[in-house]
Amino acid sequence: MSMKSPAFLRPFLRLVPAILLLGLALAAATLLPTRTRAQAGDARSAARPIRILFLGHEGEHHNSNEYYPMLAKALGPDAIYFDYTTDVAEALDPEYLNRFDGLMLYANHTQITPEQLKTLIDYVESGHGFIPVHSASACFTAHPAFIKLVGGQFKSHGTGVFQTKIVQPEHPAMAGVGEFSCWDESYVHSNHNEENRTVLMVRDPEPGDPITKPEPWTWARTQGKGRVFYTASGHDERCWELPAFQQLLKSGILWAVGASGRA
Repeated sequence: MSMKSPAFLRPFLRLVPAILLLGLALAAATLLPTRTRAQAGDARSAARPIRILFLGHEGEHHNSNEYYPMLAKALGPDAIYFDYTTDVAEALDPEYLNRFDGLMLYANHTQITPEQLKTLIDYVESGHGFIPVHSASACFTAHPAFIKLVGGQFKSHGTGVFQTKIVQPEHPAMAGVGEFSCWDESYVHSNHNEENRTVLMVRDPEPGDPITKPEPWTWARTQGKGRVFYTASGHDERCWELPAFQQLLKSGILWAVGASGRA
């Protein structure tokens, strides 16, 4: 003979399976490995778009107004999105700048105030990315702290078609990057800051070149909690329209903002 539960217990008994399932789920969760804060941060980076502020300039030499859209179109499918300005004061406004994961600089700016330079350095050292490209190493030459942040300063150049050489292929900033040939300005640098700097690509001497040994061309460095990625490539559209150059910038951006493990 089966016995029925008292009527007043039946609502509680119906909850027993759900309570048991919840208990099992909680027990299983305690047995799973706990992610570190860094792992959780990587997961967040992979789960959301990356926002970069592109600081260009007005002018046809190093025409950022023309080349910025090329890069934005190429990297948009990878959820790397750009805002664009040619105004140093706007870009280095702390409230505005801190909305972005990284700052890309491709321009020929000469003037920066001490307050603006401090904003940039604080931004990087607090953990953001800085991606100076090509002529960025010739910006703000009166400020040693800026040159130190970039890792070197433009000195001179020739021109021609040449191919740079990857010397650190295992570095995360080189993920997916291949060597490519392009007409470009053959930069020579001075005032190198080798502190926390890893040279990733070099340019071998050409006939008539002022250099006698491989010239650092693309490098990565850290400063405080932040990362800096620089390449001397990128004089004009002959580079900017190349998928290989776009991949170089993509990989550099991902490393600089701490998302280099993202697919």
